[in-house]
Amino acid sequence: MEIAGLESGSPPSWLTPEATGALGDAARPRFGDDEYATRLAGVRRRMAAQGVNGVLVFRPSSVEYLCGFHTAERLPQPLLVTESDVVLYVPDFEVGRALMSCRVPQVRYFRYASAHRALALVTGHVARLLPDRARIAVELTHPATPPSTVELLRQDELTVVDGDYLVERERLVLSPAELRCVERAAALTARGIDAAVDAASKPGATDSAIAGASYAALVSKANSESAWGPTVATGPRAGVPHSTFDDVTLGPDTTFVELSGAHHRYHAPVMRTLCHGTPTPPVRRLAELSQRMLAAVLDNAKPGVPCAEVARTAASEVRTLPNDVVFHWLFGYPVGLAHPPHWMDGPPFAITADNPEPLAEGMVFHIPGSFRAFGQTGVGLSHTFVVEAHGTRVLTHGTAELIEV
Repeated sequence: MEIAGLESGSPPSWLTPEATGALGDAARPRFGDDEYATRLAGVRRRMAAQGVNGVLVFRPSSVEYLCGFHTAERLPQPLLVTESDVVLYVPDFEVGRALMSCRVPQVRYFRYASAHRALALVTGHVARLLPDRARIAVELTHPATPPSTVELLRQDELTVVDGDYLVERERLVLSPAELRCVERAAALTARGIDAAVDAASKPGATDSAIAGASYAALVSKANSESAWGPTVATGPRAGVPHSTFDDVTLGPDTTFVELSGAHHRYHAPVMRTLCHGTPTPPVRRLAELSQRMLAAVLDNAKPGVPCAEVARTAASEVRTLPNDVVFHWLFGYPVGLAHPPHWMDGPPFAITADNPEPLAEGMVFHIPGSFRAFGQTGVGLSHTFVVEAHGTRVLTHGTAELIEV
């Protein structure tokens, strides 16, 4: 790994060949060199098809996907991929993380204390590596991409084109090694649900106690934490989408729980619903809607089948909803590698009626089977599944049924 500064002056005193060599020798890449080479080759094929000389990647999960780099720091730390080069740009403070987590040919660093001015140094270096008036792809709509990126690249006489989720589309089909990570995440997810049920069974239990117990179970034997959640909503709050814990005693009817374990930041989310006593008819009605939706997606998702076809079939199972029921008409969204703020960290490739694209073997989806009587109660029953050669395989554990506590 070649490490050099983007600014003039001597390197930090601690950045010695001996220190960097020791860290590099102790590195634990999450995947083998062949896996990363395959990913880069796929992205370069997409670059060629799009007619670009390079792609500047800011989305943290896509940076990790291509080279392994990950850190708790949220400053822009982009990766440049060209036809022949791969360069990671980080603050000097993050060089150690680069050494420990990734295998890239080149790392270029800038001073952490002046990181707010570093983007011009990065884009200037990018321009020097590319041919004159080269075309470079950038994901323009992701929050991790600084708004000034486009103008800085244009000032260096590069032509900026919308990346159109170039890397993220490559990520849609998971490799066998990635699927093993999702399976490990699913086992952790099950621990989180078990802990939630145990916490809910205690006298005077609160939504916050459930969240705390499930979070502890998710991370106590994990190598990474979930990008989002746990979400816990009880009583009438369960009937309001994206409500979560507020340190209140468990309410009547249901408590909605959504969470995911994470293994090397690969996710396998589920929704489960805890029912306090015998389920009421309205709760059973919502649970039946969730179960019919799940079954329709799992029975009809196959390689080559358009997402829209699966969505229409699932929608027909849900039929006309009662006026008070809130539903999103989203029958699946891709999951896998994700960084905060959410495990929905990929391209807009959902199982919806307006997505004509076909499913492919190796795609992984979460089916968000949540139905809510608005402001009254809610039920969420879900699974994460993988598309296989002849159908689907559920990766998450347990049955999608109401859990009585």
